[in-house]
Amino acid sequence: MKKLLLFFLGVQSLWVFGQNVEISDEIYVGSATGYGILGKFNDRFLFYHLDNDVVKLRAFDVKLRKTWEREIQPDNKRSSKVLDVIGNRTDFSIVYHFRKKNHTYIKVHKYDGQVKLLDSATVVDWGKDFLTPSLDIKFSEDKKCALVYELIEGRRFRALAFSLDSLKPIWEQTVEVNDWNTSDNFQQILFTNRAELFVIQEENNRIGSDKHRFKIQRADSAGKFSSTMPLKDIATVDVKFSFDNVNRKLVAAGVYSGKTIGKAQGYFTFSLPPQYKSDEPFTFYSQVFDDEFVTAFLGKKTTDNKGLMDMKIQEIVHRRDGGILAIFEQIKYVERRIASTPGIGRYIGRSDAMALAMDYYHDNFFALSIANDGVTNWKSIFFKKQSSQDDDGRYSSYCLVKTPSTLRFLFNDEIERATTVSEYTLNATGENERHSVMNTAGQELYLRFHDGVQTGANELIVPSEDRRRIKLVKIQF
Repeated sequence: MKKLLLFFLGVQSLWVFGQNVEISDEIYVGSATGYGILGKFNDRFLFYHLDNDVVKLRAFDVKLRKTWEREIQPDNKRSSKVLDVIGNRTDFSIVYHFRKKNHTYIKVHKYDGQVKLLDSATVVDWGKDFLTPSLDIKFSEDKKCALVYELIEGRRFRALAFSLDSLKPIWEQTVEVNDWNTSDNFQQILFTNRAELFVIQEENNRIGSDKHRFKIQRADSAGKFSSTMPLKDIATVDVKFSFDNVNRKLVAAGVYSGKTIGKAQGYFTFSLPPQYKSDEPFTFYSQVFDDEFVTAFLGKKTTDNKGLMDMKIQEIVHRRDGGILAIFEQIKYVERRIASTPGIGRYIGRSDAMALAMDYYHDNFFALSIANDGVTNWKSIFFKKQSSQDDDGRYSSYCLVKTPSTLRFLFNDEIERATTVSEYTLNATGENERHSVMNTAGQELYLRFHDGVQTGANELIVPSEDRRRIKLVKIQF
């Protein structure tokens, strides 16, 4: 039997099964437009939230006791907007833009873990315009490069890549796109450790279409490249691209429909070199979900196997040997009308007014280990059942923790303040075990596992959010 640890916090208690858990005091974030965990700097954890583009920082020790707090005011405060705050192992950076004489400038401040300013630079003059551009930002996996981009008239991206080390531009390009954000087809932006931009769009995703394809555009310091990848005979139900920075290849995985629209009848994967050309051959690997797998996943015998409903690919984990671990989750959103009190619904004052509610379901998930040559090594199924209403599903799904010996999937059993937190451990041969991690009764915790941050080989920080009040929860394995 596992050792049972009991921690007393005031008059409240937290039941922990075999793990060490620490909880911070409450942080009120009010009307913050964003918050996050920057990571671990020596023996301190840094948490920030944005309050009218002022970055408010708090440091916590290993027991999650607050040690200090600071505020960082941006230059030109009245016209500044923070794009994002990003941390790595030794420092963190604040990227923002500000206005001056109708020009928009991108600027970066870099700080160490004690909030000492290390460097500051205006990266680029984005140009003159009477209106402030709508800018977005992405970071490379190693957090050494950043991409600032703007979608112009839904037809082209203006993009700037720059180094977070030197704070200097690497390249600037414009990439033409088709009906971005207005098309029902899949689209995705990727940014690599070598500051390469990939803009991917799917076209003609219909069963039986001989024009079904992915259009892949690439931009970097050498220029722009465009290619297309045909994908005939199937329609994708869901797909995700990821870039393998170690093995230098663009990887895709997803689920497809062969006959029944909307149902995933199998899964697929393929990979391409960074400079893939349209006339080059590529290998597309696919496999149907057989009766045995569907029966196991649904928990009931299937006699008429037409596939699985509501399957989404959540993440692609790259293996050093070039293979992948693809993780799929059963996710469904349902909008429904409910009776509303007078004055609350769409028609003010009517007693029979109806209000809209959104239900979120995050249920079973599975992992596929696929070798570099497309061979499926194993499949592993994980059972859970989560449902919530009008919360954007922020407390659902799972957090993946990569420890030296196993992969761990942590999640809330139920989307309630008092619930059991469980985990599945997954080993290299695909075997999994389910364990209870802790019970949150009496702790006023509402854990957002999907936003957890791994801060060590066996350490995880998870935010708990309840009525704009945040607590940080550290779990050590």
